[in-house]
Amino acid sequence: MKLIVILFILVTAQASKKKLKRTKLTKLNDANAAYQTYRKPNADLDKRPNIVLILTDDQDTELGSLQFMPKLSKFMREKGAKYEHGYVSTPMCCPSRSSLLTGLYVHNHHVFTNNDNCSSTFWIENHEKRTFATYLQQSGYRTAYYGKYLNKYDGNRVPPGWDEWNGLVKNSQFYNYTLNYNGIKRNHGDNYARDYLPDLITNRSVQFISERDQSPFLAVLSYPAPHGPEDSAPQFQDLFFNVSTHHTPAYDFAPNPDKQWILRNSEKMLPIQRSFTDMLMTKRLQTLQSVDSGVEQVVKELKKTGQLKNTYIFYTSDHGYHLGQFGLVKGKAFPFDFDTKVPFIVRGPGIAPRSVRKQPVLNIDLAPTFLDLAGLEKPPHMDGKSILPTLRNPNKKFRNSFLIERGKMTFERYATLSQNSVLKDENLLMLKKKKLSKQERLEVQCRKPRYQSPCSLSQKWVCKEKADGTKKISRCHGKVKNGGNKSSKKKMNNKCHCQPGEIFGWKYIKLDLDEKKMQKKFLKQNLKLENLKKLKPKFLKTIPTTLSRHGRSTEESLLVESMMDDMADEEIKEVDLLVEDIAEEIRDLHTLKNSTEATGCKMAAENVICESSVIENESEWLNSRSTIKQQISQLRSQLKELKQIRKYLGKKKPNSKKEVVRKTLKSRMDSSFPFIEQDSEACVCDIKKGKGEMKAQLKAEREAKRMERKMDKLRRKERKRLKSERKSKRKFKRHEHCKSDVKLNCFSHDNDHWRTAPLWTEGPFCACTNSNNNTYWCARNINSTHNYLYCEYVTGMLTYFDLKVDPFQLRNLLYTLTDADLNYMHRQVTQLRNYSGKKRFMERKIRKQRLQKNKLRQVERRNQKRLTQEVKKRRNAR
Repeated sequence: MKLIVILFILVTAQASKKKLKRTKLTKLNDANAAYQTYRKPNADLDKRPNIVLILTDDQDTELGSLQFMPKLSKFMREKGAKYEHGYVSTPMCCPSRSSLLTGLYVHNHHVFTNNDNCSSTFWIENHEKRTFATYLQQSGYRTAYYGKYLNKYDGNRVPPGWDEWNGLVKNSQFYNYTLNYNGIKRNHGDNYARDYLPDLITNRSVQFISERDQSPFLAVLSYPAPHGPEDSAPQFQDLFFNVSTHHTPAYDFAPNPDKQWILRNSEKMLPIQRSFTDMLMTKRLQTLQSVDSGVEQVVKELKKTGQLKNTYIFYTSDHGYHLGQFGLVKGKAFPFDFDTKVPFIVRGPGIAPRSVRKQPVLNIDLAPTFLDLAGLEKPPHMDGKSILPTLRNPNKKFRNSFLIERGKMTFERYATLSQNSVLKDENLLMLKKKKLSKQERLEVQCRKPRYQSPCSLSQKWVCKEKADGTKKISRCHGKVKNGGNKSSKKKMNNKCHCQPGEIFGWKYIKLDLDEKKMQKKFLKQNLKLENLKKLKPKFLKTIPTTLSRHGRSTEESLLVESMMDDMADEEIKEVDLLVEDIAEEIRDLHTLKNSTEATGCKMAAENVICESSVIENESEWLNSRSTIKQQISQLRSQLKELKQIRKYLGKKKPNSKKEVVRKTLKSRMDSSFPFIEQDSEACVCDIKKGKGEMKAQLKAEREAKRMERKMDKLRRKERKRLKSERKSKRKFKRHEHCKSDVKLNCFSHDNDHWRTAPLWTEGPFCACTNSNNNTYWCARNINSTHNYLYCEYVTGMLTYFDLKVDPFQLRNLLYTLTDADLNYMHRQVTQLRNYSGKKRFMERKIRKQRLQKNKLRQVERRNQKRLTQEVKKRRNAR
């Protein structure tokens, strides 16, 4: 009895342990755990610092803008630390700002461009509620935001996490803009004293700082400068003429045949474009003077209120900028340092004045850093890292490499739109591999037109296939005489040459000497000597006339007829499917129309919109609901009837002639085909193969026509889109001189573009600054031994720049890499492209769960072993 009780207790204990373990594992599997943060055990709530972020728009470091901001140098650089390697993970406004707010790489928050997903519903529902502001607000911080938010922000909401909100609607402006002021939209005009946005941001942030409170605060000052339209304050409009710091070694360095598509197609700038870059540099520096003044006022207010010693101030930009580099008149969006390197200066308690940090830091590091300063653990889903350890220890190891990415175009989409043979089928899989062999790289290169055979007159290199099937690239040495090498001739000799639809063909056979003499004699008798010398006769044994007639008449016609029947059947099936699709679309349209008319509801942009009366009045709501139910039942009954009709037609299908044709063809083949000796030139064609080839050829032709129609449709759609853009934008109406290629993003500029001094007076011009295939993924590596940029483009282009020997990235040194180096960098890019903090967290949790399960099993086995031993002991004692 005691033994039974012991067993019951042990079994119950094990069951309860398993249940408790399952509950814990279920909680660990909850994905929301990746978004949670916790207060650090040693965090002091009374000594948490204030945080101020000063963010500019499009400010460079490589063009020398920091040299013209003396107050920034005095109040930030001389009192704090400068990071020599401050970068952004993407050189585009909205994607970079989304990364800054969330601490995520672009491929994890999916805001790929300034239009695609920028401030979208997906962003609002998934990422906006997890910015650093929401975490700090929940931990007791007062939060305030002033200035530009996201390019597509419509001003219809106050984002979560902000106590004080002054968000600019849409893109950067200095005058004539709209602000969302704590939920209320307010329009501003062109009065400098009342409306100039940089000054308004400074004044309101200073006011916020002056409102002393016991709780710490977070303030973000997001200035529009030096972004366009580059309207400077009146007192700075006479400064910085003839500045040439933007004339770097890369200035007007064009064309660049060793770089990506847009740079290969960009020529040197025109004189008017060079003049424009100088004027634009002047106006950009003028707008930055208001930011410089704002830095001074913020620091002085913090000192006046006694908060400076407990405040961290960060100064950075959303990305860099270029003016004339590589022949590009202006812009961003490139992986080079002039677009990705940004100012990164920090001032605060414990930071030595005029100190320098060598560690590479990113915009995605700001969110984890702010949380770390507030005494909070970094949420596992964030991709960035806190830079606080590097502020406390200048020699702290941080990171060696990071990802720079831009664009949303995939390899598959580029291959479809460009019809590029380099990026199709198996080559797409190769480009996604972590490691490429030499043969795999040759496979990609051999698809490029410049390596295709046969060699053209200007072609230098050609891709050839060796006897073992491997590829090689060799020089063009002229065409092979007599049609090829010996091995190809042997293959041709053994091949049965057939025309499509023929039953019998011919092949090369070495003839007897007597037969050759006989045929030569026949030629001499029937041809003149002059004509005979010009000929290069081939002596063949031909098929008998009667045999040839059978092959060219009945069997060929039967084969063609059979093949056409097969094609007709396939066409009918395809038409049936097409008709069903069209019918379904028509039914959907009718249903939508009827439902809209009868129910008072309609679909708009994937959302259901109903009239207010339907929602407010219960009787109308019931009528609408019953109408929809009735329409659904009616459609179901119609669908059932159509299915019955289709089934009946399938049973009553007339007998096909296909089987009759096949039997006739087979019988005639058996009766008409004579015995042919081994040395005869007559050979039997593969009927099935010939039939399959004809079908494949026809299918390929039809597919090509369909693709052509599809591409025509896409081209029409693109032309329509461009036409609507030209109509909606006045600059495209006025300036007919700026006609851009569909692949290029171009802009026009004229004397009316700028509304504030200094004005442009040299007339209109056009310039192309980017292309729609400028999508890339780059590994940027910076440490004591290496400083390089390796990029993979969606076009298949690869580039490598060694900044230790080429700091301005003038030459693509890809050819200097070994296979091992290239595979290492490719693997590095692949790993960075797939990196996700959330994914890594979940993988660790799963690994931990497995370890816990294994430990539990070991405990159960030990208990079971002990129990067995106890039972044995008790039995022996008895």
